[in-house]
Amino acid sequence: MKHGDIQHLRGLACLMLVLYHVVGADPGRGLQIESGALRLLSDSLAAVRMPLFALLAGALYGLRPRAGLAALSSKARRLLWPVLSVGTVFALVQAWVPGTREPVVDWHLLHLVPVGHFWFLQSLFLVFAWVMLAEHLGLLRSRAGCAAVATASVLTYLSQPGFIWLGVAGAVYLLPYFLLGMALTRGHLPLPRQRGLFALALAGTSLLAMQLWLAPSHDTNRFSAGMLWLGLMLSLALWARPPRLPGLPWIGEHSYAIFLFHVFFSAGMRIALQRAGIDSVAAHLVLGMSAAVLGPVLVKHLLQGWPAASRVLLGEVAPRHPGGRSVSIGPRPAC
Repeated sequence: MKHGDIQHLRGLACLMLVLYHVVGADPGRGLQIESGALRLLSDSLAAVRMPLFALLAGALYGLRPRAGLAALSSKARRLLWPVLSVGTVFALVQAWVPGTREPVVDWHLLHLVPVGHFWFLQSLFLVFAWVMLAEHLGLLRSRAGCAAVATASVLTYLSQPGFIWLGVAGAVYLLPYFLLGMALTRGHLPLPRQRGLFALALAGTSLLAMQLWLAPSHDTNRFSAGMLWLGLMLSLALWARPPRLPGLPWIGEHSYAIFLFHVFFSAGMRIALQRAGIDSVAAHLVLGMSAAVLGPVLVKHLLQGWPAASRVLLGEVAPRHPGGRSVSIGPRPAC
């Protein structure tokens, strides 16, 4: 897996997330679309949207494992600072700005109960903490140990935990995909050489699973066996055959800023278009997604001149060298 492929997948995951928030999680939000191709597309991507993010996080961790309090502190800065800063601003906007939805019900529980899509950052931090502990205890030193941990994570996933506090349920949801990413980059799950055929087979299997599990009962519970299978297979298919489309690597390079800030710009564009009397779904879709991608990139560039603000809002620290650090994507022996 090359660095460019990683960025293509990050860009794709970002676009899927942006589409989700522009269209709306359900017919009462976003563009308030009840049915049709756009609603079907957005709903169908639920099986792979966040799993792909988690798989990529696990794959990169598998290449560059870190442990100890210093590493955990770095993850806390990178993931939790933006939750407390940007996540709080998001909650305030939801509460005070007309045209937004789902204000925080109990401010005393702010972030104890995750806010919006920021649950992913809280949950991912817990995943990192657990995996670092497992590494320290030697649970992931062999393929048998990794298989046992992965099996335990799947069984916990299928238990459908309801403990949403501090993102615990979300961490249980993300862990199998994170471990799959680690297995891919550590050599525990080598892919066949004919990656195109492999990806096609996985996609076909996933479509079959969708017919078997989702169509009869419309069960889109993310903790169901069907959704787990779809998430694993579709993420693996994308890893085996990353889409190489113009613009995706650029979006991938700015994926974290887009993740954090896209909702402000997508909602802002929707409100502006509604007040201007523009009802075209196509206009809302194109302009909303464009604003949700370009707006956060602009914010990121503005924050680069303010190290303190960049640290608080993006969890970033100034690079030690003028050029910053490059990400190395290459082979790594199995642990």
